[in-house]
Order: sequence, then structure tokens, then C-alpha cells
Amino acid sequence: KRSNPDERNHFVRVVKTFLGVPYKLGGSTLRGIDCSAFVKKIYEIFNIELPRTTREQFSVGKKVEKDQLEEGDLVFFKRRGNSAHVGIYIGDNQFVHASSYNRQVKIDYLDTPYYSKRFLRGVRVKELERES
Repeated sequence: KRSNPDERNHFVRVVKTFLGVPYKLGGSTLRGIDCSAFVKKIYEIFNIELPRTTREQFSVGKKVEKDQLEEGDLVFFKRRGNSAHVGIYIGDNQFVHASSYNRQVKIDYLDTPYYSKRFLRGVRVKELERES
């Protein structure tokens, strides 16, 4: 059950173990990972299969408004052209993502001007929801 605070805390702890992993476009290992592979890998730990690309992940779950986000929800941001960037919300207005800019997995805030301007949507992953 996702609404269980212990499980949420556990989920967030697992997400945070990836902090500092190097960013690598197209990478999907701890030696280098990109944003969508990071999200996919976290969910795999919880036995949930997500698609590999940001574009596919964008449409897996249920749309969630920014003020309704819960730990574990995916957060999507607009990038140049029509590509998107994805991270995982961990509560307190923070999300973890594989940042190409900082070249590593890190925590950022949704309300920093850069991210608040580019926020597209939150997505609650269906499989996690079904269990609750």
C-alpha cells in the first residue's frame, strides 16, 4: 500500500541510495545512468516494469497535479525541442533525477525557477496505485 508511510519512507531511502551515480546519456547501470533508466531501475527494485524511454513513461500512469504529488510519483519537465526529462518525487517539494547538467543523480526542488517553469505533469504509476 503506497499510502503507508513506512513504505513511502522505504521507497525514498532506496531512491536516495542512487545519489551521486554518474549521469550518462543512454546509460542504465550504476557506472552511468540517464533520467529514464534511473526511474525504470528504481521501480524494478519494487518489481514494477516501466518502459525505458521518458516518452513512454509519460503515459504509463494517472496524471497528478503538482500540489497532489506523493512520494514515488514521476515528475516530468519540458526540455528543448519536444523531449522531456523525468525524475521521482520524494516529498517536501523535492525530486531525485539523473541530471545531465550536474552529470549525476541528485536532488532538486520543484519550485526552483528552472524546474517550475518547465514542469509538465506528475504521474502516479498505475501498478503502485492498484496495491493501495
